Amino acid sequence: LKMFSLHLVNSYGNAQIEPISEQDEEAITLTSKNYLSLDWHPRAKQKFFNEKAAEDFSQDDSWHGKTTPKKQVIKLSECLKLYTSQEKLGADDAWYCPNCQKHQQATKKFDLWSLPEVLVIHLKRFSYNRYWRDKIDTLIEFPVNNLDMTQYVINSTHGQAVYDLISVSNHYGGMGGGHYTAYGKNKTDGNWYYFDDSSVTQTNEEAVVTKAAYVLFYQRRNTSKAGAP
Repeated sequence: LKMFSLHLVNSYGNAQIEPISEQDEEAITLTSKNYLSLDWHPRAKQKFFNEKAAEDFSQDDSWHGKTTPKKQVIKLSECLKLYTSQEKLGADDAWYCPNCQKHQQATKKFDLWSLPEVLVIHLKRFSYNRYWRDKIDTLIEFPVNNLDMTQYVINSTHGQAVYDLISVSNHYGGMGGGHYTAYGKNKTDGNWYYFDDSSVTQTNEEAVVTKAAYVLFYQRRNTSKAGAP
């Protein structure tokens, strides 16, 4: 019974770079962009793998060596640019071409044609793939005022699309569970408030940008050039 196979994957574990041959006796060279994954075969995992015991693991001393630090702060504009950029599908996500009748590593791209009165931006805080799951706690810097989405709209007749933040949904915790809170701007007095279960306290707009931000709610400004939603 073959227990598992080894693969070289990217840092997210969702794109296989190349399998590792059992016949290859040469040393494997790993770069800073390569990660080694162990993929259990279903029958072997069911028979031999103890998930509870796997939680008690030991770290090699090399884990404490110097590594390239991850970027601590990301701007929302960077996320929007990446979201609307062209992406090549991985080998595991191949697209079936009806013309050549074969699976191809095609490209995909999202474009924005029309924007609504209230814009909801859902930040990716949870990462899932074949090999692990993780909570992403990176701080995303997002504007409280003057979010200009005009440059991301491909419809030339759409007009200007400038938004102001009106609310933020926050998530605290990890994969197993967590707690939700929210920030909201009162349209009557213009003040920001923090909502935590039954507790409501007044705060300021500088406090709403945190690494717990999960869902952002923006309202479009009323301008004469704004296109219809």
